[in-house]
Amino acid sequence: MTQSFSDSGSTTTEIAKKLMGYKNLTVITNALNIALLLGTEPGIEVIMTGGEFKPPTLSLTGRKAADFFEGLNVQKLFLATAGISLKSGLTYPSLSDLVVKKAMINAADITYLVADHTKFGKNALASLGALSLIDYIITDAGIKKKDKEVLIENEIEVITA
Repeated sequence: MTQSFSDSGSTTTEIAKKLMGYKNLTVITNALNIALLLGTEPGIEVIMTGGEFKPPTLSLTGRKAADFFEGLNVQKLFLATAGISLKSGLTYPSLSDLVVKKAMINAADITYLVADHTKFGKNALASLGALSLIDYIITDAGIKKKDKEVLIENEIEVITA
């Protein structure tokens, strides 16, 4: 059985839609909309974190959500971001999200950042850390050549979807 984490966000929701119809899959998420989407799929087990409800992203966040990942290990994490820059790394508008995202990264073997080209060169309030936290980025064809080169220089494989 394949296990994965799915972070909350619009791009990770699009990934979740692509999982419909899969079998022998366990998805652990802090996103209520992703749990509702995949929870009715035969062959997909959905496990939710606890935590504080965050209305804009329909997610559960904060220390309680982060603690849920303690002692877990999964093959893949699909992570969302608000901004990506060489200087600030991965950035987010909410401090409470940082502890959850760090816990997810620590418990995953491989981290896929899911972000469209508009996230490059943007900064949000808080930095999660350097680009080296991720292994792959799934993005769209609008990614600029210079942004793609920076990722490759940082040993991040770019997947254009």
